[in-house]
Amino acid sequence: MSSSESSAAGQGSRPGRPATPLPVLILLVGLAGACGALIRLLIGELIPEQGMKFPWTTLAINLSGSGMLGLLIGAAMSRPRTPDWVVPTFGTGMLASYTTFSAVILAVMPSIPGSAYDGLAAVTYVSPGAMEMLTYLLISILGCTAAAAAGLTISRALFGQLGAESADLGVRSEGRHDS
Repeated sequence: MSSSESSAAGQGSRPGRPATPLPVLILLVGLAGACGALIRLLIGELIPEQGMKFPWTTLAINLSGSGMLGLLIGAAMSRPRTPDWVVPTFGTGMLASYTTFSAVILAVMPSIPGSAYDGLAAVTYVSPGAMEMLTYLLISILGCTAAAAAGLTISRALFGQLGAESADLGVRSEGRHDS
């Protein structure tokens, strides 16, 4: 395999470790994405938002997924032996399909009066007000950011701080960047 093929196949691979071939990585991400979408669908069916004035299910899914993504990234960064396929498979594949910003926007759209989404409000929610939806957007943005940060913090506490062993990042334990 040429150097251009190996860099394309193993973007983000760890030094000294064989890169996962791109076709395998695409298959893993696709399968994990299907699993994430199915998990989201299952939760949506178990806790339907029809009749709710506030999209609690979507908020809970996005908060939990953001926290899990923070845990995943923190653990992968703290463990240099993590295979190069783990973050794309579970982060980009499973958790990206589990948590979607489009679901947040879809939840907000019924609150816009006189829009093409008026019919959606009757089907999905009990007349959400604009203030409720602005609050929902704010909670989603700040809450998901906080959940991801909490996940990173927890994984660093469990798996150790970033140090010299995380050579991928070019940061030493003292905080200086490698040249």
